[in-house]
Amino acid sequence: MPLIDVYLSESVLDAEDRQVLADAIARQVREAEGYGDSRLAAGLSWVYLHALPDTAVTKSGAIPARPLWRIEIATPVGSLAADSKAALAERLARACLAAEGTPWSPAEGRRVWVLYRDVTEGDWIAGAEVARVETIRSAVARERVAA
Repeated sequence: MPLIDVYLSESVLDAEDRQVLADAIARQVREAEGYGDSRLAAGLSWVYLHALPDTAVTKSGAIPARPLWRIEIATPVGSLAADSKAALAERLARACLAAEGTPWSPAEGRRVWVLYRDVTEGDWIAGAEVARVETIRSAVARERVAA
């Protein structure tokens, strides 16, 4: 059940390709959370795309020669295991590079930064309802049994 912000230069992808990438990123995060293809979890996975003017993304004050990416992922504490975050970050970097047409390499991957924010239990609230990881996991489990 992530909230994801993806920051990129507007010239990197067109609107349709940004939407395809947003879906791929959300799917990868849900898989890392253990929700897989749950329709319930998909409905709770929001991606905010921030296509910035090319001059708004700089590296030490200069416009970089190659696009820079920033992905911020907020999830309730316990949604993502600490030991899975590095592998997820690499999968997301691979997806971003593939979307821009760049072959994967560790050096190219360093242009994609992934920042995780674990939101404290009780601080993840939709409307007036506190979202609890165990409640979400139980709902997804019931969805799978019903399918």
